[in-house]
Amino acid sequence: MARVAIEDDQLIINMQGARKFLALKSTLSIPLDNVQAVTSCLKWKDAPGIFQPRAGTNIPNTYFGGTFWQDGNKVFYDLRKQEDSVVITLNDEDFEHVIIGVEDPNETIELIEKAIMKKD
Repeated sequence: MARVAIEDDQLIINMQGARKFLALKSTLSIPLDNVQAVTSCLKWKDAPGIFQPRAGTNIPNTYFGGTFWQDGNKVFYDLRKQEDSVVITLNDEDFEHVIIGVEDPNETIELIEKAIMKKD
């Protein structure tokens, strides 16, 4: 699972353990101004297919990690099947979406939304 934190005006996402290697990234740092929305509604069926272009890991029906291209958009995944997840939609970033497994989606969403509201 990823760990999410707010530092200054940045959303910091840290991949844990072997996922740093599998996702080909250990940390994402995103300005809060570029976070458009955060939800917990990913359905596993929406995850990338085995033949989808990627720079990362796709263990079918088990784990997705790294950069995937879906419908012409660049999407970052760090998600294991049956893990609770959040979908972070971005503006003006390399990724259109960041989809990560987290321990508590509601807590993660609240953390990010509060940080965004505090900035405004």
